[in-house]
Amino acid sequence: MTMRVSSLQAYCGFAHPEMNTKHLSAVATGNWGCGAFGGDTRLKAVLQMMAAAEARRDLIYFTFVDTELLRDVHNIHTLITRKHITVGSVFGVLQKYYECVCSTASSTKAQESLYCFLSENL
Repeated sequence: MTMRVSSLQAYCGFAHPEMNTKHLSAVATGNWGCGAFGGDTRLKAVLQMMAAAEARRDLIYFTFVDTELLRDVHNIHTLITRKHITVGSVFGVLQKYYECVCSTASSTKAQESLYCFLSENL
């Protein structure tokens, strides 16, 4: 449920249906809910990529000096775009990830393996 709410919130913030997206600037964003709320930075990045893609907006993602996150986000974005993977396909793999990993692992282990799981299943 949280995954759907987060991506819906991001989409609502990014979408501007009455304007041609060619005339809109990129969305500048970052680790929503990952500070005091302890959210998964890698998951938040993917959810916001998905929302930006659906809203047909470019995305500038700020990792706030987290060089490992920067590398990981860049690599997963490159994989998704080079393979022309759809938002629906990414969503399906995220659901599979939840069922296979999150429901049986600690949040720290799940965060570390998210992009490996995506890379292997996309």
